[in-house]
Amino acid sequence: MLAILAESALRSLLLGGVVWIGLHLLRARNPHVQMTCWVMVLLASLSMPLLMHWTTVTVTVHTKPLPASENILPASGIAPDHTAFLEPSRAQPPAEPVTAGTVRGEPREPINWWVVATVIYASVAGMLLLRLAVGLHLTWRLVRAARPIREPWTRGADVRVSDVVGGPVAFGSTVLLPPHYADWDLPKRQAVLAHEGAHVAHGDFYVLLLASLNRAVFWFSPFAWWHLVRLAELAEIISDAQAIEVVEDRVSYAEILLDLMQHARQAPAGLEMARACTVHLRVERILGATAVPARVGWRKRISTLAVVAPLVIVSAGSIAYRTAPRLALLNEGAVEAGVAAHVPQHADFYTLGPGAVFAVFREGDDLFGQLTWQRKVRLSREGDGSYSYQSAAGQIALNVDDQLPSELTLRRNGHDQRAVRVAHMSGQGIEADASAFDSYVGWYQLSPGSVLTIRREGDRITLQATGQPKFAVAAQGADAFASGHDDLVIFLRDDQAKVSKVLFQDPASGARVAPRVTAAKAKLIEDEFARRISEVPDRFRDQVPAPGSREAVLRGIEDMQRGAPDYDRMSATLAAKIRRQASEIQSMLNAFGAIESIFFRGVGPGGYDIYGVQFANGSAEFRISLAEDGKADDVLFRPDGNDALGAVVACSEEKGLKSRGGTAPIKLHLFNGSGNDIRLYRLDAEGNRTAEGTIGDNMSSSILTYVDSPVVVADASGRCRQIVLPGQRTRYLAIEVSGAPIQPDPVVHRSAPLPGSEEMLRQYIEALGRGEPNYGRMTPEIAAFTRSQLPMEQAIVNRLGALRAVSFRGVSPSGNDIYMAHFANGTAEWRIGLVKDNLIGRIALGPQ
Repeated sequence: MLAILAESALRSLLLGGVVWIGLHLLRARNPHVQMTCWVMVLLASLSMPLLMHWTTVTVTVHTKPLPASENILPASGIAPDHTAFLEPSRAQPPAEPVTAGTVRGEPREPINWWVVATVIYASVAGMLLLRLAVGLHLTWRLVRAARPIREPWTRGADVRVSDVVGGPVAFGSTVLLPPHYADWDLPKRQAVLAHEGAHVAHGDFYVLLLASLNRAVFWFSPFAWWHLVRLAELAEIISDAQAIEVVEDRVSYAEILLDLMQHARQAPAGLEMARACTVHLRVERILGATAVPARVGWRKRISTLAVVAPLVIVSAGSIAYRTAPRLALLNEGAVEAGVAAHVPQHADFYTLGPGAVFAVFREGDDLFGQLTWQRKVRLSREGDGSYSYQSAAGQIALNVDDQLPSELTLRRNGHDQRAVRVAHMSGQGIEADASAFDSYVGWYQLSPGSVLTIRREGDRITLQATGQPKFAVAAQGADAFASGHDDLVIFLRDDQAKVSKVLFQDPASGARVAPRVTAAKAKLIEDEFARRISEVPDRFRDQVPAPGSREAVLRGIEDMQRGAPDYDRMSATLAAKIRRQASEIQSMLNAFGAIESIFFRGVGPGGYDIYGVQFANGSAEFRISLAEDGKADDVLFRPDGNDALGAVVACSEEKGLKSRGGTAPIKLHLFNGSGNDIRLYRLDAEGNRTAEGTIGDNMSSSILTYVDSPVVVADASGRCRQIVLPGQRTRYLAIEVSGAPIQPDPVVHRSAPLPGSEEMLRQYIEALGRGEPNYGRMTPEIAAFTRSQLPMEQAIVNRLGALRAVSFRGVSPSGNDIYMAHFANGTAEWRIGLVKDNLIGRIALGPQ
């Protein structure tokens, strides 16, 4: 709101400056003409926020076509801000979740000057508006209590006498006189009536009332104060001129003004004829003039308005640019051409239970793993020949030979878990068997809120997930298909050889098994998605919590700390995820201790209510989405540690470091920009290394750990590069060029944005609104994340309207540039971080 008011005030100032210069250049000294111009400027100033919205011109720019692969979107269901407590629902960007315009729970959070400015503005504006309202009320009471005067010289005007006023005052259409008016001679009475009657006839009271309102709203603008004074001055000049015509003697009228000034007593509101601060200047002007200003007819007034109106439109106008949409036919035709380059040599999928699939990919000599809802990372090779994968709920260890078996034994948190292979796919493309296409056609439920629709279009298969564009796939094996964006599709058959399920693998979400559903159920899911898409943008813009969300968070924390989660208050999907991680969640929440306070931070772009919770031993963030029946549909828990600052220390200190128990949990975000793969190790209570996983170049990873639990960052050979001590300064870290140590607080010395970040953000937002993000300007992770979030964020951006301006706000603890994006219908905060080759490596839309 402040940004819109500031922009409106600036545009009004520019409009006023142009009008002032124009009046002087044209030597338009007639007060009637000037009054008409400045009243027009006043109306434009008050309506400027609306005029800025109505006068936006959209220009379509035709750009050169980009590679089709940058515009094809995979079929993936819409991603919430985050999902279940320890399992992010989508590959999240390596940037902190944004909570714009709110106060964070961490004690080290800098002062939010935007909130301070809002409070100062509201306080001053409220005081001025209150003063204006009180003055109007008191004067209205004076008018009601005043006695009407029914004498011939009043000529039917509403003239009243009041014991409170000391001189003539015009209030609306009423003229108030002091009791001693009876001592005035007839010429003096006629001069007073002519002056105040001119105010009434010209509506000066209402004009100055609007000017006072304009000053209260834009009190921070010197132009608003000057504007009120100028309008009052012109109103007096015009009324004095009419009074002089009645008296027919300038000297006599000047004497009347000086005499009235002796008895002047300021009224709460209204137009006083003889205010002491203006009388001397008016008397000098009256005595120095040689003629009365000529009156202006309606034709000249309309001509004046016709000249000023274009200036108003130009001052309020904006130009928004959009790129002409590209033809979908070209994109669809390009899908199959890019398939082969993105398909791994082999892919095996193992089920770990309801809703969880572990995928293993072989690409050359490397193995990659991905668990449902988590990132795809290179598997770490251990000394005993086994491999490890770091999941959100703990490390997964597995033994893999040259050929992956039909069953794996995974060791997770000290327990063996049997995983059965449900699907296998080879990267060798084959000729599609068109005769089987009809058996694939139908609807498959990816999640409670997303359906994958399979269609046959001639000799090819197309897929479309809820809220996502349609895309084509190419055959890669029996019942197996792939798209040009790492999306893999394998149709699963039952005992009767009928297709009953589909395994869908996309880079953002991992592998999911979707059962076939009826057309009726698919329609219910699609209708619910449409309802959510229509509601979430308004919730994001209004930033009002859903009823009951605060209580649900508090109740959920207390239940988990007691080890008795109430699954009846959760959706089936959330309950299943909590059951898998209940012990880890309880351990972390108990480490935090008792709840001390909770506060609402805002509504996230996925419609999740965001709360900060302060515990006795630290702080955390919770994001919750409630279903229509009041149950918790989805929840995210992000531990933020305690007051410990953390640090990055040299490898020489590794021998003296070890993990200490009983501290607050914390989530670390690491981005690898070193140019090579890095390996992470956690130091245990004995100071020994425990493998955490590998982060590929230009990739990121999150680690759930504890304060005082050191993390060793090593190269591919295991040689230490640096050691991270978890804390507030190390929650977000970027590992830069090989061999160069990083600083735990790199943003302390940077107060200016990164070169090119503003322009990159503008392009990102505008492309998001069109539904055509330029994925070639993002890291693979951010591209996958943007695809998954596209429907919801596109709806939010379109609801906010045309992008008007972007203002730099500061630098986040992770080194991301913080911008306020000002739209036609609101303002939102964005955080952006650039990595090598000026690619977007971090992006986040936050509540505002």
